[in-house]
Amino acid sequence: MKFIITPRAASSLEQITEFLKQRWTHKELSVFKNDIRKFKRTMNEKIIIHPNLEKFPNVKYTFIGKKQVKLFYEVKENTVVIKLFWHCRQNPENIQKLLDK
Repeated sequence: MKFIITPRAASSLEQITEFLKQRWTHKELSVFKNDIRKFKRTMNEKIIIHPNLEKFPNVKYTFIGKKQVKLFYEVKENTVVIKLFWHCRQNPENIQKLLDK
């Protein structure tokens, strides 16, 4: 399976990583990075089916990083498009605005 990360997802991942570097230990950051690798592996092996968003039925999500970050993605044929990383302490109303774009 091919993985594509959108510019918005890359930017949000960078912002979250910088934020977490201030608050988490090196070990916790390693777990966060490993969670992203596990996500890719589970998608390749088609092990887990994640829930989708009500307003965006094609967009699914999973929790990573001690369940403090949501990874939003869409599956198109043999491709997983990672759309956004979202720290769960942010205002949830902004998710819709970001996914609409």
